[in-house]
Amino acid sequence: MNRLVLVTASLVLGLTNPLGAQTDAKLIEARQLAREGLGDSARAIAGRILSATSPSANLYPEALYTVAMVAATVEEKRLHLQRLAVEFSQSGWADDARLELAQLAYAEQNLDEAIRQVERLLSDYPMSPVRARGALWGSRAAFDQGQFPLACQWAMLGIRAAGDDVELRNRLDFQRQRCEGMLRPDTSSAVPPAGDPVTTAPVTRGWFVQVVALRDQDAATDLAALLARAKIDAVVVSDAGFYKVRAGPYATRADAERALPGIRRLTGGDPFVLQVN
Repeated sequence: MNRLVLVTASLVLGLTNPLGAQTDAKLIEARQLAREGLGDSARAIAGRILSATSPSANLYPEALYTVAMVAATVEEKRLHLQRLAVEFSQSGWADDARLELAQLAYAEQNLDEAIRQVERLLSDYPMSPVRARGALWGSRAAFDQGQFPLACQWAMLGIRAAGDDVELRNRLDFQRQRCEGMLRPDTSSAVPPAGDPVTTAPVTRGWFVQVVALRDQDAATDLAALLARAKIDAVVVSDAGFYKVRAGPYATRADAERALPGIRRLTGGDPFVLQVN
């Protein structure tokens, strides 16, 4: 399995249409088999249902979506999703297809395509239940491309659409802080005032999870506060013009690695474990 497939799998798990949204028992079974690593069995079930269903039937778009989700390759998945988004744009699965296409494009760092798919999702499906997730991926793509006003706009849209999904709201709030930090004047060369919460590397030693390095001190402090609200100890370290947000310290590397997945779910991005001596 190539790196793109692995990255795509990590993007999709937990951030796509849940099994509970599907209605057909056999298609639900196919999705579950795929999650359990039984891809061939999953594809056989979904393929049989798709072949036996008329394209005019209500079940067909759901079956096509399932075939895409259990596809053996990224390219097969993309082709099925594109067909669903174009040919069945009025179905209840076209918005999910747009979200998946945006995630695939982001995994390939095709940021223009990711932004295009999110724009279609947000404009064509204003009542979609995946609107907030689409806004998150669009904000990430816009941020990576340097379109900070658009990134902020979509982050705020996503926060408003996230409802009671606390984890998703936290991710969107972190994204909002990132892009707002880039919109503020660069204060990286400023000397932190007395009593500022920013620490320096020698003050705190041990194992940490480095969450992100930002140019803006306020954005870094806000992120540390977000971690604190989740009951995760964090420090902000001023280093070489950046404000580095680190969760910890942890007693051992193993402790830090155990904390890493939860921190990644909360903040997004690509946090990593490091030791400060």
